[in-house]
Amino acid sequence: MPRSHLVIPCQESPGFFEHRRSAAERRSGAGACRLRTKGRNRAISTTYRLALYAITAARPEAGTSRCAHLRGVAVSARPLVYALVCLFVVAFSGASLAIAEEVDVVDTRILIDVSGSMKKNDPANLRRPALRLLVGLLPEEARAGVWTFGQYVNMQVPLGKVDKAWKIRARQGAAKIHSRGLFTNIEDVLNRSIADWQGTTEKYRRHLILLTDGMVDISKNAQENADSRQRILDHILPQLKSYGAKVHTIALSERADHALMKTLSDETGGWYEQVNDASQLQRIFLRLFEKVGRPDSVPLKENRFSIDDSISEMTLLVFRGDGARPTRVTSPSGKTFGATDAPENVSWHRDEGYDLLTIGNPERGEWQIQAALDPDNRVMVVTDLKLHTTELPNKLALGEQIPLEAYFTERGEKITDPGFLDVVNLQVEQSDEDGPGEPRPLFDDGKQGDATAGDGSYTIIVGDQAKAGRVELLFDVEGKTFRREQRQSFTIVPSYRVEVIEGDGSDDSSVQVTVIPDLELLDPASISLQGNLHSDRNELQPVMLLPAGGGGGWESVIDRKLLSGSWSLDLHLSAKTVSGNQLEIDLEPLAITGLAPPPPSETMTAPAPKPEQASTDDGVEQDWLLLGGLFAAGNLLLLLIAGTAFWLVRRRGAQDQIHLLDDEEAMDAKGAAG
Repeated sequence: MPRSHLVIPCQESPGFFEHRRSAAERRSGAGACRLRTKGRNRAISTTYRLALYAITAARPEAGTSRCAHLRGVAVSARPLVYALVCLFVVAFSGASLAIAEEVDVVDTRILIDVSGSMKKNDPANLRRPALRLLVGLLPEEARAGVWTFGQYVNMQVPLGKVDKAWKIRARQGAAKIHSRGLFTNIEDVLNRSIADWQGTTEKYRRHLILLTDGMVDISKNAQENADSRQRILDHILPQLKSYGAKVHTIALSERADHALMKTLSDETGGWYEQVNDASQLQRIFLRLFEKVGRPDSVPLKENRFSIDDSISEMTLLVFRGDGARPTRVTSPSGKTFGATDAPENVSWHRDEGYDLLTIGNPERGEWQIQAALDPDNRVMVVTDLKLHTTELPNKLALGEQIPLEAYFTERGEKITDPGFLDVVNLQVEQSDEDGPGEPRPLFDDGKQGDATAGDGSYTIIVGDQAKAGRVELLFDVEGKTFRREQRQSFTIVPSYRVEVIEGDGSDDSSVQVTVIPDLELLDPASISLQGNLHSDRNELQPVMLLPAGGGGGWESVIDRKLLSGSWSLDLHLSAKTVSGNQLEIDLEPLAITGLAPPPPSETMTAPAPKPEQASTDDGVEQDWLLLGGLFAAGNLLLLLIAGTAFWLVRRRGAQDQIHLLDDEEAMDAKGAAG
């Protein structure tokens, strides 16, 4: 009988499996299962191998008349059931094991401006070495292409799989970058570079890098330029979002259309950079590569680093200053070499301002780089022992706190062995404009955001110790026999802005307050605002905020003629971020001065505050002293009146007595004469 051929497609993986058995093998129940895969999904491949084994292991009974036909191949019902059971297991368990590996492949489109204005903003054509750096860093298996644009669009490096041949072509294409384009046709280069994308995909992570120094410029007619810009926003941007692509934009001058660049990046979850000096392009491209490629790295301390047994390849990026000596590298065995005398397993690319060398099957142990220290030097590795971390959004709302998870895989399978995890120490260092902070540990204890204790996933809360601005997280992992590190950067921005307008031109007594939430960060349906006016006399008045015209936020108009004294407008914002995290934010109080005069009785009726009790007691004491003085003065007055009366009575009595004596003397004299 001819050899039968059974093909079972794999829906979770782009590959398929073939199984061939001879007639003799079918009769004996023996047979070998030959696996052929066109995918990268090893976890699923293993389970499908079990499914095929189920088909070969069960012997079809002799004379079976009921059979299932699959593509013309007779298979007994029992083994087919076994196979379907195994396939069912794969569909619900195996697929999840390869998710992290499946989305590691990146599809990157690089768009470089070659318009005439670049003669001023990049006179030394530093776009060339920067592009060669990015090309050299891209991992193999990735897809990439390079387009240049001015008046016309040119595919400088054809889209294809990144390998050694592609990198050679890309470096050659980088040498052709110029500054002779007449216009800046951003619309056309966007359309052409994404022409083959359709819908979303789980096979690649899509990224687009756009470098330009100008505005949308396709014609001398200003209206045509404005129309082209609007088509980018109305048509191309929604397409990019539907493709799941992240757009990273680099504005190489202050004259660039920063609003357009920011919109493209913000609405697709990409990264935006403004660069005023082309010499920074190499380091900007490095940071973009770390966002796009998310490479595995090992720590580089004082130009020393360690390589373990799981590493099959390493790439060193060493930046050089002007006049620096040639870079050299020392292996663990003590052999020192440079670009001119490197061993056969070393590919060394020396360019303007940096060295990029890749070493296959590197020697295990401690290596040393003989060059000046630079914080952007890197050691990136290809390894079966990978560190995976949650990919953070490029923008976080100020006050937003999200859990960040880290775990390890070996050959695509998550490590949960306690013998490995118990000796691993994970820390993250957060740096902002104030410099690096203290490293903080990650835990696998089922607390503070960690879902399950002991499952191999370590968690830390991000955003709780940050302020507005750019933040970089450095993951540092130390195991018993290995070291790893990984970087992530993001921007923390306020989730709202407040606009205050005093007066309307004819009347300066009103204050219009508008709160405008950032709807790229906050879920519009979850937003609520509460406001209250507080006076310096502890008075409270609620404030109602209504939707502003044109959907531009919430607003309230406060009439200061109805207020007297000093007031404070306190606002509270409650909302959920687009990632589902709850935010409760007290906005900065706004001072408002009332124009109305205070009521007359206000000071008499106002209750005396407790701290002034001492002054009140002093007033009571002063009142008693006043009453005592008045009483004493009254008594003194009474004494004076009584004394005066007594004196007058005494004087009157004395005069009467004198008159009586005079009368007696007169009578005595008259009797003597008679």
